[in-house]
Amino acid sequence: MKSLLYKIAVLVGLGILLSSCGADSDIVSPGDIAKDFRLDTLTHKRFYLNQHKDKVVVLVFWTTWCSVCKTELVKLKSLKDMPGGENLVVAGVCSDPENINDVKQIARNLNIDYPVLLDKEQVVTGRYGISSYPTTVIINQNGVVSFVREGYNSAIANQVETKVSGLFASK
Repeated sequence: MKSLLYKIAVLVGLGILLSSCGADSDIVSPGDIAKDFRLDTLTHKRFYLNQHKDKVVVLVFWTTWCSVCKTELVKLKSLKDMPGGENLVVAGVCSDPENINDVKQIARNLNIDYPVLLDKEQVVTGRYGISSYPTTVIINQNGVVSFVREGYNSAIANQVETKVSGLFASK
């Protein structure tokens, strides 16, 4: 019995220790300077976040198994049609690109016309503190995070459009 209690205590202690790793200080939030990164695209190009200064950048972190993610990936295509859309960069960060053929098939089926970024080792996903899919991050023209939302529904879609529109108007 003592042995069992000891094992439980050790496991609980480890759980607490591990859950505090990468605590809130690692999670990107509005007001933070966007963490720079470089990722390969599905079309074998390199995407550098720092090359998009003076533009509004919308990143959606998604996975191949997430059906809600696919709905958002399609909806984000319409942002380019907004007034100021020429100063917008939309990119989908695939956080599980192990099977590149699955990612290609999804992008093709959804007719994605913006960069699909491959976060092969979840380096960027980890740096941004992403733990739920989809997660949308909007970065303003000065490289500051201005919006972060987990999940996706019509209310979040409206929030994204409103935020992007507001950033265009403020420039």
